[in-house]
Amino acid sequence: MIRDGETALDRLLETLSYQIKDPVTLYAAPIDALDTTPLPPITCFEVWPPLAAQTEIWAAGGIGPERLAVMHRVTGAKTTIFGRIDDHPAGTGFVAMDGKIAMLHALETLGEHRQKGLGRYMMRAMAIWAKAQGASHLTLLVTRANLPANALYTSLGFQPVGHYHYRIKPEAQ
Repeated sequence: MIRDGETALDRLLETLSYQIKDPVTLYAAPIDALDTTPLPPITCFEVWPPLAAQTEIWAAGGIGPERLAVMHRVTGAKTTIFGRIDDHPAGTGFVAMDGKIAMLHALETLGEHRQKGLGRYMMRAMAIWAKAQGASHLTLLVTRANLPANALYTSLGFQPVGHYHYRIKPEAQ
């Protein structure tokens, strides 16, 4: 993992043929700047532990047992948001507290329910939950290649506050 300011290490690994993998942006937004108005009825629910339907949504998005285990290991305040559209399970996400910072993890909307506003609703639900927990900021990590997610987060007022990427050695040919 190469963080901001680790230019010398990054250059050294580049000269050794290590390739960049998964550039990531860390976003943050003040809770008070996020929309925390009430949501439409029967749209988003706080659920812990996650329901089987949520696990299925995550699996459909490539979020497997390793990332779900991260959620279960969290010892502080945490919840999932279960999103519904057109009376169907459609999305889910996880949010947890660390001091005054709420961190979003694994936001996923099923493909057939994208572009219907559910991502915005789930983000609002997470902000509402985080505000009730005393959070000052909501934060998240997303790969730069995930253009739809980056567009959603910036449209909601999130600002980049950090970056990192990995360097990996290509497999021998």
